[in-house]
Amino acid sequence: MENRLGSSFILSYNLFLRIERSQPFLLNLIGHKMRKLLFALITFTTTSLSALPQAVVFDFGGVMTFEAQKDLVVQFLQNTLHLTPKEFSKANQEKHKAIKEGKTDLEFWLAYANENHIVLPSDWSLQFMNVMKEAIAVNPEMYELVETLKRQNLQVALLSNINERLGKLIDEFGFYAPFNPCLLSYQLGVEKPDLQAFKILLNSLPYEANDIIFIDDRLDNVVTAQSLGIDGIHFTSYQKLKSDLAKRGISLK
Repeated sequence: MENRLGSSFILSYNLFLRIERSQPFLLNLIGHKMRKLLFALITFTTTSLSALPQAVVFDFGGVMTFEAQKDLVVQFLQNTLHLTPKEFSKANQEKHKAIKEGKTDLEFWLAYANENHIVLPSDWSLQFMNVMKEAIAVNPEMYELVETLKRQNLQVALLSNINERLGKLIDEFGFYAPFNPCLLSYQLGVEKPDLQAFKILLNSLPYEANDIIFIDDRLDNVVTAQSLGIDGIHFTSYQKLKSDLAKRGISLK
């Protein structure tokens, strides 16, 4: 904040000098008191503008999404593969092993159906991926908010704890597309609330810590961000977030 205020004062002073040089008659006409008032007005305006945040960083799960709807996927698989809950549980354990060996969810279930002579409709793969996408349960209002921030020339980034399997799936669905940079824990090799995750974030953005807002539904992550001078917001609801951003001079109307 001190750096921003110092820069604002210099900007205000330079702007005032430009007016003084270009319009000396006008400044002499308005008198000393009005000149002081004009300088104060310029200082207030430039300070207010420079105090606005430059970047907003979001968490993904619990902020950009509602609670994941895993039951949608379970019901789809049980219904289309004709599995009892017990049979599904056993198959799902086999899937976890296959995932560790590099297979995707889709590849495993197609192979499972083939091995067990289960006939699937021609569009089954598309149906499955649509259900997987729906199960992530993104919040449309939050994505609209992100676009609003970008239209205000704010940089919008992401810092998320995620495993490789889900991270690649979410990326495939395009849910990471609005964020730059998009920092994922499985790629960074470190998870929040580790301090190193936030240091990587700061190194990835061309702004001072106090020019950055970080939003997360986990308070411990927010506290760690704040320890480095980042302006942290604990996310509890969309409406509360709008109010918190408005307090920081960001209008979402």
